[in-house]
Amino acid sequence: MKALNLIAVILITSTIMFASNEKATVAATTTISGQILDKITGEALAGVKIEFEETVIYSDLDGNFEINNVIPGIHKINTSLISYNNSSIEVDCKSETKGLEIKLDNE
Repeated sequence: MKALNLIAVILITSTIMFASNEKATVAATTTISGQILDKITGEALAGVKIEFEETVIYSDLDGNFEINNVIPGIHKINTSLISYNNSSIEVDCKSETKGLEIKLDNE
């Protein structure tokens, strides 16, 4: 009987620990957001391909983008658009990174 109670306590404790670790992982992520602009004219660029680790997204009609569930740290963001030079920047994400401006040069 004591062995059965011990097993039950171990199972309950491990379940609680797993659940609390899962919440900590979700809470530890952040967001990167910003806008892609033409370096010379300052115009917003729509449809820019944005590569972040294994994620690929595209800027909206106003050049805006948002990358969610980012683990804090230093990350590389690659951008590309036809008739513009490809761009690669590093971003240090300690907390939510908003207002990031990426300016692309014409070829």
